[in-house]
Amino acid sequence: MNPAERVLLELQPLLEQFRTAAVETDRSGRLPLSHLRELGRAGIYRLSVPSAQGGYQAPAELLWEVNESLAAACGSTHFVQAQHQGGLGFLLRGHPELLTSSHLDGERLCGVAFAHLRRPESPVRVDTTAGGWIFRGEAPWFSGWGLMDEVVLAGRDEHGQDIYVLVPLEQLEGVALPELSAIQASSTVALRMHDLFVPRRALVLTQTLEEMALRDFRSQLGYTALPLGLVREACRFIQAKSLRQHLQQRAQQLRAKALAWSEQPQEALEIRAEANLLALRAAQAAVVSVGGQANQLAHPANRLLRESSFYFLTQLNGPLREVALEKLVMQDWSGALV
Repeated sequence: MNPAERVLLELQPLLEQFRTAAVETDRSGRLPLSHLRELGRAGIYRLSVPSAQGGYQAPAELLWEVNESLAAACGSTHFVQAQHQGGLGFLLRGHPELLTSSHLDGERLCGVAFAHLRRPESPVRVDTTAGGWIFRGEAPWFSGWGLMDEVVLAGRDEHGQDIYVLVPLEQLEGVALPELSAIQASSTVALRMHDLFVPRRALVLTQTLEEMALRDFRSQLGYTALPLGLVREACRFIQAKSLRQHLQQRAQQLRAKALAWSEQPQEALEIRAEANLLALRAAQAAVVSVGGQANQLAHPANRLLRESSFYFLTQLNGPLREVALEKLVMQDWSGALV
């Protein structure tokens, strides 16, 4: 058994532990730090890392199974650990020397704050100065406040170029947001910068808006595992075998499409939107199957319904919004447009 396969095996008891505590975790307002540490000890953060950097370089199919299984067990746990995975991805791509064994073991956690760059005008401005940059403004979404140690923070400079830097979170102000309807344990805040100086040695990478848009299409496919994981969990509450089989078959079809993606941007959006819609319908079916008890916030089916709506919002950009709205309004159960 290779190291990547061993990680999948060692995750099984953790997944059951996370599933049992998922409702309590969701309502607690903050993910237990122990969840992230335990995942690190199991080796999950090494799975997508090349062997040259101390990782296990797992195949896409195994990565998908891990992501889908973890999202099925606890959406909040998956979402917060994914922030750390995203931070590691930026370090690997732009400045691998900043990546340490502590990152890979989950002892030092690195989040991300760059979604605001999808807006026409970035709310985080960067001015070049001697020896580095000055960051000003507010990044409206950062998940993992109080859990992460540092953040890959991005802002746009006076030339329209996006600057990504690695910053200790202690240098930033976290501004509380109104209560979220789902994934409440993500500890999501806005990050505020007051003339924050960042030295050039902290540079991770630079990127244009066009380059970011291209990577967006690729990441849409990775996030498709989350709603499909939700479908897997929702089926636990649906008694009718034929309905479970229908949902599972459709999920398998979308999983196969995602793994065989041919780099076509529109196809990525279609697969992601289809998966989101399937998760919403599966969660609704779980609620109806359970009945009145599912109206209680403390019921797992209620959590799944709220999470299914959240998956329509995370990584939402203009192109995905258009495809998702069309499918929500115009598509029937068979997949045909009405």
